[in-house]
Order: sequence, then structure tokens, then C-alpha cells
Amino acid sequence: MATLEETVYRPPLENESALLEISLGCSYGRCTFCRYSDGNTPLQLLSPEMLCENLEELVAQGEQATRMFLLGGNVLAFKSRYLADIFRLVRRYLPGVTQFSMYARADDVAQKSDEQLEELRRGGLDTLYIGVESGNAQILENCRKGETPEEIVAALHRLDRVGLSYGLSSILGLGGREMWRQNALDTAALYNEVNPISIRVMTLTPMAGTPLAVEADSGSFRPLTPRQALEEERLLLEAISKTHAPCLFVGTHISNSVPVKGMLPRDRDRMIEALSNAIAGADDKDLAQDGAIEW
Repeated sequence: MATLEETVYRPPLENESALLEISLGCSYGRCTFCRYSDGNTPLQLLSPEMLCENLEELVAQGEQATRMFLLGGNVLAFKSRYLADIFRLVRRYLPGVTQFSMYARADDVAQKSDEQLEELRRGGLDTLYIGVESGNAQILENCRKGETPEEIVAALHRLDRVGLSYGLSSILGLGGREMWRQNALDTAALYNEVNPISIRVMTLTPMAGTPLAVEADSGSFRPLTPRQALEEERLLLEAISKTHAPCLFVGTHISNSVPVKGMLPRDRDRMIEALSNAIAGADDKDLAQDGAIEW
């Protein structure tokens, strides 16, 4: 299958979905922790010929999924008419596909009208996966996220109004050693204001070549130790107090030294206990991850 991205990035909840790459890169590309922050990966679409060839390959493979995840950094950034055309194209080849999901930024949501979002929902859009990264305004400014917590919450409330589901993700350690508590508590406060179907957490590992890695090398940013990251994750879980419906908490990313996964609120205490046991029973050397992590 022809692709632009060597590695597939898809949310854990989409493990049974058909996958179709739409684009490479991010429309924003300035977050200090991201592999796209160097500006060397312009946002680009797969050609119509590549899309059709890949769909033909899925047909030849006997793809039977009724749900498809559209791969790309933030596919919702593209025009609504283009996305609707993609939905129709997919159904020409795979008429059994009834639902679509994709990555998005909160400002992608803000740039579309309610009518456009509702039209996409009627066309098959079911779930958006949005990286909030942190609920703390200063941390978001420091990492050049380009969005405020208030803007993110407003975008998510719009998705609630138009009937679109969303999964959220955030980064443990994004505030460094100085702001780890604020990162946990303010991110939990953001989660408490909205209605995600899932929350995914990853542990910050500054990636070579990114502005954040330069800050870490210079000492102006001090990453958390593995034990401190677990303490932040535990505090985050303790502070997520309001879930309007069952929400899957996923802390199984390769960057996380202790994998935890469960439904909130049902499994909160079990996950907190697992983190507490790891904090008490191992040192940072035991918890350390080997190798670089890509975002």
C-alpha cells in the first residue's frame, strides 16, 4: 500500500477499524514537543490516484470493517467538502463502511460551522481524537500549542451540541518539574468540564531535533523522572472527578513506564493502586524506558 508516513499512528480504540492514509504532516506544526516542529514536513495530501489504489488494495484484501480511521496529523483541517468527498469515495469501494474517525485540533473544530459539523456527522463522521496536551494555560503557551484551555473546552462543547463523539489525549510531564502538579490538576479540571469517550495519556520524552529537546539539553526545561511522571499520572486520576458517561482511560503508550487501562469511574481506584504500588516498589532506573519516543 502506498503511504507518505512510515509509521501508522492510530488511537487504541480504532484497533479494529480499517485504515486509510489521507495526509502527512500537521496544518499547525509548531508545538515544541512534536516531530513536525522542525518545519521540514509540509502538510500534504495523498493524490487521488494513491487513494484509489489503496482502496482497491483494501477491497482485494477482503476488508469487512464498518468503521474507518482516516490517517493524518489533523485530517479535520481540510475543507468539509473535501472530507465529504472522501467519505463518498470510500463507500464506492467499501459500501459497508458507515462510520469515520480522524485526528483533529480543537481549532479545526472552531474553524467549521455547526452546519458543516452536522453535515459531516450525517455523512458518517463519528469520532474525533483531539490532543489537548494540558489544561494549564501557561504550559500550553510554553509549548506553543496555539490554543488556550478555554478555546479547547469551547470546541468540545460544540462537538457535544452537534452530536459528535471525541477522545482526548494529554502529556504527562509537559510542565516539567516546576509545574507537574498544575499540569495534573488543570488537565483534570479540563477533563471534568467535557464529555470524552476516552482519555489517553502519554509521558513526555523530548525527541531529538525538537525545540523542547533543545530546552531540556540546555537545562531551561527539566523533564520529570519516571517516578515523578507516575506521581503526576496518579494525581491526574485522583482529580478526574466528573465523568458524565463511562470513559476509557488509556495509559498504555510505549512512553509510560507502568501501563494502566480501565473505565472511569469504575476502575479509577484499581488504576491508582497500580500506580501507587509502582511508585513505592521501584526506582527510576527500573522504570526508565529505552529509546526515543515519537509523537
